[in-house]
Amino acid sequence: MLLSLLIPVLFLASPSDFADPLPRRGSLGVGFTPLTGKQAEEHGLARGEGLVAGTPAPGLSAEKLGLQSGDRVLRLNGEVVRSSTIQGVLRGLPAGSALSLEVVRAGQVLKLDGPLLERPRDPGTASYEVIYSHIVHDGQRMRTIITRPRTPGKHPGFFFIQGFSPVSYDFVLSTATGDVASLDGPLLHKFADTGFVTMRVEKPGVGDSEGGPFAELDYQQEIGIYRTALAQLKGQSFVDPDVFVFGHSMGGSFGPMVVADEPVRGIAVYGTAARTWFEFLLDTIRYQGLVAGDNFVNTDEKARKGARVMAEVMLLGRSPEEVKEAQPELAPWVDAFFPGGLFNGKTLAFWRQLNEINFASYWARLDTQVLAIHGESDFVAYAVDHQLIADIVNGRHPGQGRFVCAPQSDHLLHSFATEQESARQFQHGKYSPSVETIVAEWIAEVRSRK
Repeated sequence: MLLSLLIPVLFLASPSDFADPLPRRGSLGVGFTPLTGKQAEEHGLARGEGLVAGTPAPGLSAEKLGLQSGDRVLRLNGEVVRSSTIQGVLRGLPAGSALSLEVVRAGQVLKLDGPLLERPRDPGTASYEVIYSHIVHDGQRMRTIITRPRTPGKHPGFFFIQGFSPVSYDFVLSTATGDVASLDGPLLHKFADTGFVTMRVEKPGVGDSEGGPFAELDYQQEIGIYRTALAQLKGQSFVDPDVFVFGHSMGGSFGPMVVADEPVRGIAVYGTAARTWFEFLLDTIRYQGLVAGDNFVNTDEKARKGARVMAEVMLLGRSPEEVKEAQPELAPWVDAFFPGGLFNGKTLAFWRQLNEINFASYWARLDTQVLAIHGESDFVAYAVDHQLIADIVNGRHPGQGRFVCAPQSDHLLHSFATEQESARQFQHGKYSPSVETIVAEWIAEVRSRK
C-alpha cells in the first residue's frame, strides 16, 4: 500500500474540473459499548450515559489521542457521551477539529486531547488515481469518489449505484475484501484496475455527504442524486461515450429511472426487483421465512396477515396507528412490520413512492443494452424479476436484454452453494467473483460492437 503513494502521477484532473470545497469528515476510529447502569452510577451519570471503548484502529484519531481498549469515556468536548448520539456529534465536527475526551482508566480520571483526523483516503494504485469530488443536489453537497486510469486519453465509465442501506463506500478498493464493511469493493476494483473510470456516490448524511438523515430521504430525492452524479461522470473530459451503469439491489431499481434521463451504453443490475413493489413484498414475506426454515403453516399465516397490513399501509395510504385502531387483531403484525412507524428504517413516503412506480415503463423506454443478473443463492431477490427485465427490454428492442444466473452468489455477492446456506450465514460469507466476471464479459462484448 505504501508503494502506491510513491508512484509518480502521470497527470491529474485540473483544479477547474474538481474544485472540492466539501469538508472531509473526521474519523475517531473506535467502537463503543454502553456503560452498564451500575458503571454509569459509579461516575455520577444517568443510565444510558457513558461508553466503554473498544480497540482503536491503527493510525486514526482514537489511537493518536491515546485511548485504550476498556477505557470508560464519560465526556467528549465537555458533553456527556451517549451511544445514541456520539456519532451525530462526531459527524458535526470537520476533520481538524479539537477533541477532548474525559476517560476513566484503572480508577483514574484522564483527559485526552488532540485533533480529529480525517477519514483515510483511498491512495489509489499503480493503475489508477482516486479523486474525491462532489455534486450539488437540492442545495446540498454529496461526496463522489472517482477512480481514473493513470494512462492518458479517454476511458470507458463505470457508474455504481449502491443498495438500500446507508453504508459508506468510502474505503480503499485495492484492499477491499467484499465483507459488509467493503461491500462491492472487489467488483469496483476490478473495473478501476482494468482501465475504467469508476464513480460511487455517498448517500445524504453518510460519509462526507451533507443532508440526511437517511430515514427521511424519499425515493424521488435519491433518484435525483444519482442522475446528477451520472451527469458529472459523463461530462468529464477523460471519459469516452462508453459509459455503463451497475445497480446492486435497490440500486437496480433506481437504475432504469436514472438511465432514462441520462442515456448510457449499457446497464447491468443485480439482486433487484421489477414487478410492483407490493408483489415483491408479498413474495418476501412468504419466501424468506421458508428459506430460513419456518414451516408452511406459519408461513401461510404470515403471508395472509402481511398482505392485509401491507395493503392498508402501502396501497391505501393509512398510517400504522390508523390500521391498529380500525383492526386491532392486526396490531401485533403492524408493530412487527412498522416499528416506530418506519419500514426498514425509512419513513413511509419512500416506500409509497416506490410502490407507485411502473418499473416496466422505464425498462421499456431504454434503447440500450441491458443485463439482469440473479444470484443462484440470493434469497433476498428473485429470478422472476430479472427474467422479466430481459423480457420487457427484448419486447421493445429485440436482442438488447439478457438474463443470467450467477453461480453460487448470494445477495451480498458472497459465495454460498444454496439460499439456505446464505440465510444461515448472511453477512459472513466470502466474496464471489462470479458477478464481476459476468459483467466484465458482457461489457467487453457490448464494446466490441462498435
